[in-house]
Amino acid sequence: MDKMRAIQYFNRAAEAGTFAAAARSFDVSTPAVTQLVAALERSLGTTLFHRTGRGLALTADGERYYEVSRVAAAGLLEVEKRLGQRGAKPRGTLTVGMRSSVAQNCVMPRIARFLERFPDIELVAKPVETLEEFDAQDVDLVVTTGWPPERDFVVRPLAQTRNMVCASPEYWLREGKPEEPEALRNHHCLVFRSSGGALLDRWTFERNGERRTVDVSSRLLSYHGTWIQEAACAGAGVIRAGDLSLVRFISSGLLVPALTDWEALDSPSHFVVYRQGQRRSKLVRVFVDFLIEVFAELEVHRPAALGHPMLREPMPEWFGRARGRQSEYAARRRSSR
Repeated sequence: MDKMRAIQYFNRAAEAGTFAAAARSFDVSTPAVTQLVAALERSLGTTLFHRTGRGLALTADGERYYEVSRVAAAGLLEVEKRLGQRGAKPRGTLTVGMRSSVAQNCVMPRIARFLERFPDIELVAKPVETLEEFDAQDVDLVVTTGWPPERDFVVRPLAQTRNMVCASPEYWLREGKPEEPEALRNHHCLVFRSSGGALLDRWTFERNGERRTVDVSSRLLSYHGTWIQEAACAGAGVIRAGDLSLVRFISSGLLVPALTDWEALDSPSHFVVYRQGQRRSKLVRVFVDFLIEVFAELEVHRPAALGHPMLREPMPEWFGRARGRQSEYAARRRSSR
């Protein structure tokens, strides 16, 4: 438990009269406040609030604790301001949410560098597959893949991906490598869900102005891109995914690209998001700087055979609208016209 943050939440709730009002003042979710205050009560072995339908009222213990804690918190805040002169190394706890494939293939292999650089930062890493989980997971920022949200977040782009169609050498040897996009209909394709909620079984390609779309057959679907990647490396089928997450698999020969003369469309980008209230956070700033450094390195070391990503429109029409299979969403759209 972050006790200092718990005390701050408790004090604000006591002053505001509700957990919801306290949450708004800190720009966090209401469950984040209620859970941390409850943890504070458990650690103290007492109840600090009477909880009623009309709001909160301090218990006798709560009143005594508030009188001491508000003075202590104000004193600590003043000391922090005096010690927080420019150039001081940031310290504290930073909670980071990451899409699993981005964490495993891009960030975590390089995280030791960040920890060595900032020894006074405690990093808490959580799996966050969609931005809908932002509030529920109580994170300070999220590193994800897709298209930037329309919600009132601060968004920092990290890298544009290029979708690649790959399979293991053993799979291509057994099933044959496709020469045209339509040949994918005869293959076992592995499908995972986008951060917007769609199962991506509709693959679109473009070459010299010619566009082709294939609804692939899929017997294995997953919400976790890393599971699909491992299955592809084991010879289970064909995967389509962003190149920066596949670099290590392609470089090691575990996966071999196909249809490289075609551009696989609907390529997402990697980006980091955080709340407006975190703009001045030193912890957020240094981690975002680290992410920018990591993805700049990945771009530099992108194998030449993969080519360079094309610029994309900000968001495909289906993103955030398709639930379930993307191909079924497209079929419903056609039938409604």
